Amino acid sequence: MQSVGQPDQTVAAPRLQPALITLAAVISEELAEFRQERLVMAGAATLARREQDFRGSIHPLLEAIEEQVTLLRLMSEMVTDEHGLATSIGTENAPFGLGEASIVASNYAAPGGTARVGVMGPTRMDYPSNLAAARAVARYLSRMLEEDGTTR
Repeated sequence: MQSVGQPDQTVAAPRLQPALITLAAVISEELAEFRQERLVMAGAATLARREQDFRGSIHPLLEAIEEQVTLLRLMSEMVTDEHGLATSIGTENAPFGLGEASIVASNYAAPGGTARVGVMGPTRMDYPSNLAAARAVARYLSRMLEEDGTTR
């Protein structure tokens, strides 16, 4: 039974499918062209719009996005659990200049190895939803890349 004001999950899922397909295609294309450590970022404007969610300045996060090397290092050092999920919360990110941020990520199978997709946001983010989203996108990317590999 659906509560008043709550979206119906069975209706929302099909609406997300085209967005996931587009996202997977863009990421797949980027990965195929550059077989190296590379960061594909989207949503920096959303972080800036939600600046009040960060206790301090959002400047270090935006700087890290521009720099990319910092985020690549952080993402590569995150330890995953048995499901391929990883989190790095607040002060754990301080050595990278991102003590006000959290990152949740999930591994996916890419040609030539394992890659990682993640979400960066404030330390008070909705962790269960963001982990579920990262895992869903990772599974989708794995399937799409596997299918793409079999058609080549």
